[in-house]
This record gives sequence, C-alpha cells and structure tokens, in this order.
Amino acid sequence: MIKFEKTAEEICFEKFEPDSKIGIIAAVSPEGYPHMSLISSIMLKDKKTIMWGQFSQGLSKKYLKENPKSGFAVVSIDQFFWTGKAAHTGSAVKGEDFEWFNNKPMFRYNSYFGIGVVHYEDIVDISAGEKLPIPKILIGNILSNYAKLFAGKPEEKELIPKFGVKLAKNLMTLKFISYVDKDGYPRIIPALQGVPAAGNRLIFSLAAYPELLGEIPEGAKTAVFLCSLDLTSVLLQGTFEGVKSYGGAKCAVFKTEKVYNSMVPVGGYIEN
Repeated sequence: MIKFEKTAEEICFEKFEPDSKIGIIAAVSPEGYPHMSLISSIMLKDKKTIMWGQFSQGLSKKYLKENPKSGFAVVSIDQFFWTGKAAHTGSAVKGEDFEWFNNKPMFRYNSYFGIGVVHYEDIVDISAGEKLPIPKILIGNILSNYAKLFAGKPEEKELIPKFGVKLAKNLMTLKFISYVDKDGYPRIIPALQGVPAAGNRLIFSLAAYPELLGEIPEGAKTAVFLCSLDLTSVLLQGTFEGVKSYGGAKCAVFKTEKVYNSMVPVGGYIEN
C-alpha cells in the first residue's frame, strides 16, 4: 500500500530535478472531471512546495485559477514513482525561479517554447518514492488483455480516436487514471496495465495497485491520461464503472464519454 506524507522526502529533490522525467498535473473541471496535463517541468521548491513552468495555455491552468485543488504524479527515468495532492497558491512571470527555469538547457535553447509562467502549489500529501512494480504491470497487462475477451460487444459509436486506441493498446504507453477524492482533490494512480475494451471502455487488471484502484467510488467522474514516450497524448474523461470480473480476472472499468486532444499547439475536445 502506498504511504502518504505531508512533506517531500529529501531524495525527491534529486529525482524531481531532471527534465527527462514525466510529470502530470490534474485539475478539476467545472463539471467535476479530473483534467490531466503533461507538465514535465514540475520541481520541488522545498519540502512543502512544488513548482512548475508553463509554456502553453490549456484548460488545466484555467481550472486551477477557479479551483486551486490539484493532484500530481511524477515518474523518474529510473522508474521511481510519486503521487500526491497540492493546492495552487499563485504564479510568477519574473524573479529567481522564472530565470532558473528559462536558463535550463531544455528551455534556453528551444526556439519555439520558453517558460512563460511559474506556478506554485503547497503539498497536501505526497507518497514515498517507490519503484513501479514492473512484474505486476506485465502480469496485469496479460490479464487485462485476457479479460477484454469477456467484456462485451462494441457499441455503434466509437468515441476514442484511432491514435488513442493505439496508445491504449501499447504496453509502453504511460497510463494514469484520476478521480476526485472526497476532499475535493484529484488523486492520480498509475495504470500502465490498462487496455481498451468494448463499448469505449478501458479495463485495468488489479494485479498492480489493487488498493488504490479499489478506492475509486463506482460512478465517480474519472479521467484517463495516455502518453507515449514520444509525447503523443490524449485525455479521456468519463465514468468509473467499478471493479468487475471478466473470465475470472478482476478489473477496474472506465467508460469514455469525452475525449480531449491534449497536444500543442491546439488542444481541445474532439467532437464525434
């Protein structure tokens, strides 16, 4: 079971600093859905504060101004994982942190994007860093692919675009599922074992992170973020349909209702 603390461990500073990590921020939309964005610039300012640089305008920044409650997740290049909750406290367009971000090689020599705004968030809780359970994820992927054979027939209208289905099928795709906890903060859970199933659904074997997936309330507004290693990504929003057994394999079930193109330069909901 993942253990959550009020402050970041010292090792987080070293692990959070490289640009080669994956960072996710989850805001809450006015409709109550988690809205996840790829924010690999996320850093620790100190043990109680995260900061991250914005280089494109999307809905997550708008939502954080309206509701400061957020969730975050970080996966380091050596496969360590952290997740937590934070409260957005403000932003800056100048100053020491702004200069620090823009002097990092990733942004200093980028002809197209620089950091335009630095955002700050107070940590509400953060998990202890732990390795992704790769053997359990591999077993979970096998079980998810087995379970989808028993998960019903396709519906007439397919909401997930073909590139999204391809992302969902690929074991190398980073997959995160998020829901809004009872305290109003989004919680982000790694779910790399997930696969697409019939009826615009994704299913996630409970072989990996069974406790966290089992805590998602049935009927909760939920989101799944898919991101490949070349940063192709898509956000799916919909309903958590609970934990079900398909062919004897227990899986968490998510049904897609809306699809958001999260890639720059033009993000937005995909109409079907």
